[in-house]
Amino acid sequence: MAIKVKTDGTRYTVGSIPKQKTDMEGRPKRDRVTGDDLMVTQLVQIDENGAEVINCTTPGLPRVQLGDEVVPRNLIAIPWQQGQRAGVAFRADALDPMNAAQGAPAPKGGAS
Repeated sequence: MAIKVKTDGTRYTVGSIPKQKTDMEGRPKRDRVTGDDLMVTQLVQIDENGAEVINCTTPGLPRVQLGDEVVPRNLIAIPWQQGQRAGVAFRADALDPMNAAQGAPAPKGGAS
């Protein structure tokens, strides 16, 4: 069961460059619908309660760099449990640069 995450009033900063998501055998994972490679990007989520680091999966390579402020598009949280382990996985359709998400052009010289 996926839970839609409200992103209003929350800032997201890229904490690590995107990395290929792999299965237990090290094979690249792909999106079941589009066939795009799944990528994992570490984000620092900051709101009125403080900061938290989350790993966000997206289909395709996000065009972001370390330190960029982004807006996760259609961010969802997916609770999981495997034996004694449990957690929450995060997934978004894309990571939009903050300036582009606000309707302003992205600064020149940024990620292409």
